[in-house]
Amino acid sequence: MKHSKNIHIQQLVPLVAKALKNGLTAIQVSEQVYSAKPIEQYAHKVYSRVLEIDNAFKNIDISLEYLKKSEFVDSQFKFSEHHSFHVENYLLRLTSVIDRSFLLVGSSICMSDKDIEDFHGKKEISKKLKEFSPKAARILKKMNNQIRHLKIKRNKVAHQSGYSNKNLCVVELIEESKEEFEHLTSILSLNELKEIVISNSVTDFEQVTASMHDLVDELIGSLAFFYQKLLEPKG
Repeated sequence: MKHSKNIHIQQLVPLVAKALKNGLTAIQVSEQVYSAKPIEQYAHKVYSRVLEIDNAFKNIDISLEYLKKSEFVDSQFKFSEHHSFHVENYLLRLTSVIDRSFLLVGSSICMSDKDIEDFHGKKEISKKLKEFSPKAARILKKMNNQIRHLKIKRNKVAHQSGYSNKNLCVVELIEESKEEFEHLTSILSLNELKEIVISNSVTDFEQVTASMHDLVDELIGSLAFFYQKLLEPKG
C-alpha cells in the first residue's frame, strides 16, 4: 500500500485539495503566487513529503522487478551488466527512503525547508525529536540499523566502484569469454548460476524493503498526534 493512503495522511487530503485549488485558480488568471491558509500549506508540505517516500519505494520496486529477470530480450547488454546496474540502483534508492523520512519528520514538526534541507538538517531534526517525539527518533534509528549491512555496499557503489560479487563475476566471465570458461558450465549451467545470483540479491532486498515499509508506517503513526492536534477545531 502507498503510504500516501495511510489513514493519518488521508485526513490531510481535504486541506491539500484546497491548497491545490487555490494554486490552479492562480494559474488560470496568470498570477505568480497564490494564497493558502497556514494549515493548508502545512498539509500540502507533509503530503508532498509522503509522496516523495512513495516515489522512492516505487523505484525500489522497479529495481526488484528487473533483478528477478534472468533474460533481457532485445537488449545489447548482458545479464551481468543489467543485474549489477539494478543492484546499484536499489542500494542508492534504499538510502533515499531514510533521507526522505527525515524530511517528512522535519516538515511534520514545522521546521522550515531551509533548516530541514541544510547539510546538518538530520542532526537538527534528531535534536528536536528528543523533545517532540522520542518514538519517531527511535524509529529513524531503527531504519538506519535495518540497512546497516547494506551501507558498505552502497557507499562503495556511490564513491568507489560498481557492484559485483564472486558469483556475478563467474557469470560475467562466461558471458564475456564463452570458449575459455565454457567448461565451468559442466559444474553449474549458466542459467543455474544466474538463478543463484538472483536469489542472493532478491531474497535479502525483499526482506529489507518489507521492513522499511513497516517502519515508515510506524513513523507516520508516531507523528499522527501532530496532524490531529493541528486539525482540531479551534474553539
